Amino acid sequence: MKAVYPILETKWITRFILSVAEKGALGVNFFFVLSGFLITYLILHEVKSTGQFSLRKFLIRRTLRIWPLYFIIILIGFIIFPAIFSDYETVHNPWMYIAFLANFDEINNGLNDSINFLTSPWSVAVEEQFYLFWGILMFLLYKLKLLKLPVVIGILYLLTFIFRWQYWNYERDIYYHTFAVSQDILTGSFIAWSLFEGKKWLDKLRDLKVFWVLLIYAAGFLLCIIKNKVFADEMVIFERFFLSLFFGFIILDQSRGKHSLYKMGKIKLFNYLGKISYGLYMYHLVVFYVIFSWMSSWNEHGYWLAAVYFVICLVLTIGVAALSYHLIEKPLLKLKPK
Repeated sequence: MKAVYPILETKWITRFILSVAEKGALGVNFFFVLSGFLITYLILHEVKSTGQFSLRKFLIRRTLRIWPLYFIIILIGFIIFPAIFSDYETVHNPWMYIAFLANFDEINNGLNDSINFLTSPWSVAVEEQFYLFWGILMFLLYKLKLLKLPVVIGILYLLTFIFRWQYWNYERDIYYHTFAVSQDILTGSFIAWSLFEGKKWLDKLRDLKVFWVLLIYAAGFLLCIIKNKVFADEMVIFERFFLSLFFGFIILDQSRGKHSLYKMGKIKLFNYLGKISYGLYMYHLVVFYVIFSWMSSWNEHGYWLAAVYFVICLVLTIGVAALSYHLIEKPLLKLKPK
């Protein structure tokens, strides 16, 4: 955007908005924590209620949720857009994407590729790797009963800290590598186990007074804003650990807190956006690319043009995600109970 409309770069308000918008990437961190929480809790509940854990059914359910949109983006990025746009090209490796190794391809090729919407699937690839690993691990833990889940989580946490310590100065590895980002998922998994087992520390968290809830939210959001200063250089080792604790607190506060400032689930719009959130994430950069390609030929500058660009992208992204949910995702999700 700044390359086409350089005047925007000189406006302090635009620089401020862009700096805040960049924090949107933390949404990926939040959903990693949420994913670890939900998947682990559902597996524990299945074992308790049925006396067994079906790895096959677990993987099928995850496939129905993840694969359709993931492969739609691959189809768009590697087949449809090359046929539509004459100046479109990408150095990403389609086989890495098909194998759900998009995050490793992003490490190797991301900087050399201008087609940024093919970046989105990296986090979905990590999710799929986690589902396969975690499903097999939980199955073995249930069958063999050699180790307790919190012990395994502790061991894995230690390994992730070691990895982040060894690669702290490799920016792309520290952001995209599975070992580097799995701290978020592990935090969610530990919280899920604690909740399932009814640990006392969760009761204390649930009963926090409004003052302390407000203080934690204020401190957490401040940390998100200034994280690049707090977690500079070697301190990046601890970035995901502390941020994942804050996101874990949000999940617990919104689901069980007695003195929450406000339950976001009461807002119908947020509930609906939550339903289509997967589509919002997967399609938004595709929409940005199409609209940007269309508007880049305009010989105009100014705030109004930037506003038009972002409004069009926002409306179209929500529209595309909504259509995708009702026409593709929802019919497939109905198959999950079967």
